[in-house]
Amino acid sequence: MPTIRRPRLLKAGVLKDMKPATLIALLAPHAGYFRTREVSIEQLSEPKFDFAALAAVLAFSTEQTPPELVEHLELLDLISDSQSSLNFETEYHQIVQRLREPDDGPADLAVKILLHAPDIALHEFNRQSLNADRSLVSFRLKPGMPVLAVTPDSIERLKLILAPWFKENARSATCIIHHLQESDGDAFVIRHGDTLKRVGVFDGEGKRDSHIFRPEQLDVANFNRMTGEWQVSGRGAKLQGLYREALGAVFHGSPHALAYSKRYSLEPLRDGPSALKCDIYSTVQFAELKSLKLEIPGGQQLTFNRAPVFEALEYTNAGLLASAGLLEATVAFKLANRRARVLVRICPERDTIHGNTSDPAIDTWLVEHHFANDDVQLVASA
Repeated sequence: MPTIRRPRLLKAGVLKDMKPATLIALLAPHAGYFRTREVSIEQLSEPKFDFAALAAVLAFSTEQTPPELVEHLELLDLISDSQSSLNFETEYHQIVQRLREPDDGPADLAVKILLHAPDIALHEFNRQSLNADRSLVSFRLKPGMPVLAVTPDSIERLKLILAPWFKENARSATCIIHHLQESDGDAFVIRHGDTLKRVGVFDGEGKRDSHIFRPEQLDVANFNRMTGEWQVSGRGAKLQGLYREALGAVFHGSPHALAYSKRYSLEPLRDGPSALKCDIYSTVQFAELKSLKLEIPGGQQLTFNRAPVFEALEYTNAGLLASAGLLEATVAFKLANRRARVLVRICPERDTIHGNTSDPAIDTWLVEHHFANDDVQLVASA
């Protein structure tokens, strides 16, 4: 059963202000489905059309909801998100100029971009996926291993390696890979199925029922050609190991080309608040320790998550920070180009980082403050 996260754009008030022709162009291909939900798309231009009913249908799906409609609404959610880093006015000026009519509102333009430039909408959806909060594990390219070009054939070979594993592990053989060229290397968005889920639902008559569906899982793999580092998401050690061998085989000539790296450290925190000192005039203007998980010599694990964390540590035991093992920390960053703070969680034991770390300024800050290294340090057992 598909699910729809209601786009900001498709709310009753916004729908009512849109041009009927725009809505008809978006929804008419699914007119039969809307009739089963007691909404007539053919009557959109009539003065008494019920936009609240249309908004409710768009927000709540059934088994019959067309998958194409779900995908369109997801893409439309990105295009209409004023908080995303995407700006069609500046990045795709020619397309906006060609599609926009004098009486178009922002919502009308967003729908036109989706319908008439779907490749761009999908490209930007995948690019924004790279910026989502997720846990990333780091692999390093072993010395002497080549860096091969990314081509349609190499992407297909990657798919042929991954798809059988997904199928054998009850995730279906579906595997869709999108490649994006980044300023410092390459990025891949890997869309595949997850294991089947069963959820309880109520039918139209209020009777309890259940449905089985397969959620979509989205993983990313980022390769920095300057440092030879891959940062890869993926739930579980087996899937991460699959990505390590597959990426190594396809893009570096050997499934053993990549090794787990020891990139992250929390040791700077032992210096106290000075470890997080920032330059107010730089991109990373402020950093605050939001939580710290540590292990005391007796083996007990403690978590400090009330601000100010350093003061709480000092109050509990003045020597705790120096003697305990530092397991996990969450740091909040204030960036000059963002309103909201960015949370980053560092786990040295698993050598993973979780959060929106795609901004180069954060990675640079981590390296400069010794929470991350750019040296080629590989785990011997890899």
